[in-house]
Amino acid sequence: MWDKIEHNGYEVWVLPILAYGPRTPTTLWHYSAYICRHGADAHVTGQSIRFEELAATFRSEEEAREAGYVEGKRRVDMVPEGGWGAGNG
Repeated sequence: MWDKIEHNGYEVWVLPILAYGPRTPTTLWHYSAYICRHGADAHVTGQSIRFEELAATFRSEEEAREAGYVEGKRRVDMVPEGGWGAGNG
């Protein structure tokens, strides 16, 4: 299930996903995620920035979720003041 945190006026959404096959006690995890402004329609082009980690694996669903949040916050912190379209006009 998608989970969200808020960071500096943006939403960071993360979906932990199984790395391989069905869940077992030693299941490994990846994540898919995106960042967007509050109230944005994330399905419209230009309204969100999507990213994922499909190479590294995480030992738990929570570890994958936290890694996604860390990466999402890092990406939000890199957005120029005024948004990711600022300065491109």
